Amino acid sequence: MRLKRCPCLVCFAESNFPSALKELVICTCENLQYLVDEKENNNKSMSSNTCVLEHLAIMDCPSLIWLSSRGDMCNRLQCLIVHSCPKLSSLFLNAKLPVMMLKHLVISGCPVLECIAQDFHETVDLESIRISNAENIKSLPRGLDKLSHPQEIEVDGCPSLVSFEESGLPTTNLRVLKILNCENFGALPKCINNLTSLRELKVWECSAELRFPEEGFPTNLTSLKISNASRIYTSLVEWGFNRLTSLQTLKIGGEGCSHIVSFPEEGMGMMVPPSLTSIRIQNFKNLEYMYSKGFQQLTSLQDCKLMLVLSSHLFRKKICFSRLSVYTFITARC
Repeated sequence: MRLKRCPCLVCFAESNFPSALKELVICTCENLQYLVDEKENNNKSMSSNTCVLEHLAIMDCPSLIWLSSRGDMCNRLQCLIVHSCPKLSSLFLNAKLPVMMLKHLVISGCPVLECIAQDFHETVDLESIRISNAENIKSLPRGLDKLSHPQEIEVDGCPSLVSFEESGLPTTNLRVLKILNCENFGALPKCINNLTSLRELKVWECSAELRFPEEGFPTNLTSLKISNASRIYTSLVEWGFNRLTSLQTLKIGGEGCSHIVSFPEEGMGMMVPPSLTSIRIQNFKNLEYMYSKGFQQLTSLQDCKLMLVLSSHLFRKKICFSRLSVYTFITARC
């Protein structure tokens, strides 16, 4: 069922909610305040085992305050999406997330939302969590480390987020972790090196005070993207890029790295991992040349166009490869 531009819709009467409905999408209903009528005291529909709703999306509903004041929700719900609801203050008034079968949670464009839930203890089957443009979110719910099947966690545009809970992240199954445009986020999860399933890590445009994890990064990473993190970059060079033996994609923004004049750094004896197929560096304002010896172990470069774009960009800035012409470097590796 899809409802769009229904200005008279304020809520659903719980007793009249269609029990056989599996998918519900509500768009641009300007007066929708909550999904379920909290004035009703019966408990026969949304929260009962007869409700089979699996997918719920509410988008562009400027008056939405919460989904349910009593915390009632169909317990078979697997996907919950809430987008562009500027008055949403809480998903459920009691700060619980009582959806045991929930697998995918997407919250975006909810600037006054402060809390998704107190914990994830009742939603241990979550596979993906995506939170974006929620300016007042200060932390994610407790119990992230207890999730059984997490695949992806992405947080974007949450300037109030400072760090994850002390309990950390799930050490199994998590494959993608992205923290983007969270200007006050200053601490990566503890023991991030224990995330043995993690393949993609992106920390982009966060606090310049962000530090390199003491134990290093998971060595099984295939994609690493960092920016505005000079402390992480410096420590990563000292720790050794070459430890990331499975790395295929490397993207680095050099904001704050004004002391860097070469990539890789010539004086450090730094080598890029031979498994790399894509390299992108940007915003190193004092970069003068690419140190060719740092690329000598490259054996898996698959897309020459990526390196050509990088080379021509540097060439236009009068930056060159030391002791090796751009043409020779590219043809030798391709």
